[in-house]
Amino acid sequence: MSYWENKCVIVTGGTSGLGRSLVLKLVGLGAKVAFCGRSKEKMNDVMNEIKLEESKAYGETFDITEEDKIISFIGNVEGEFGGVDVLINCAGANSARSAVEDIKVEDINFMFKLNTIAPLVFTKECCKYMKAKQEGLIVNILSTCCLYSNEGTGAYTATKSSLDGLTKVLRKEARKDNIRVCSVYPGGINTPFRTQVREEYLSPDNTAEAILKALDIDKSVALDEIVLRPFIEANYC
Repeated sequence: MSYWENKCVIVTGGTSGLGRSLVLKLVGLGAKVAFCGRSKEKMNDVMNEIKLEESKAYGETFDITEEDKIISFIGNVEGEFGGVDVLINCAGANSARSAVEDIKVEDINFMFKLNTIAPLVFTKECCKYMKAKQEGLIVNILSTCCLYSNEGTGAYTATKSSLDGLTKVLRKEARKDNIRVCSVYPGGINTPFRTQVREEYLSPDNTAEAILKALDIDKSVALDEIVLRPFIEANYC
């Protein structure tokens, strides 16, 4: 039996890109999937693709920079599926590119709310259920920007690296409650996240498949980190 079967999995940013692919593949693996996004139109598209009579899925649209909306959503997921087994923090954005000296405080503040604070709130709320069960899995989708420095991405790198630091500390703290914590560092993925189509990059589907297959292992194994890059990518040195 797949690790994912009958697991209640929350996926943030689940209406587009990698998040959407994760949602659809998890549904296909028999998971109970709860996901969120900002666009009602995209949410409807995903729901229409899921055969709800044959699977269990629950979705809401809201702005994850609003803490009360996150808490309400997770409470609704508990009512729908009864607790949370797995959290996949996938939502994030690089909404303003510039040299460090040109970073606008309002831009980096927004990215901190989206890329660091929102995943932290999801983690805090989901940990309550995982600690009660003495079992769980938290997967944070980070970026290879946490592993190297690239010009023009200072704000994004700072906010993702902040989440990376929290994840590494959580990994040690959560083990006493039998909660596994995995960091995923994807390189270039060809998603709407990018302004230009990059067919030579990873696709959302093959990235999602690689992540879910890698984590479908005996629960005694701690898979702490996954690095995924398109084969053509060589700008990480």
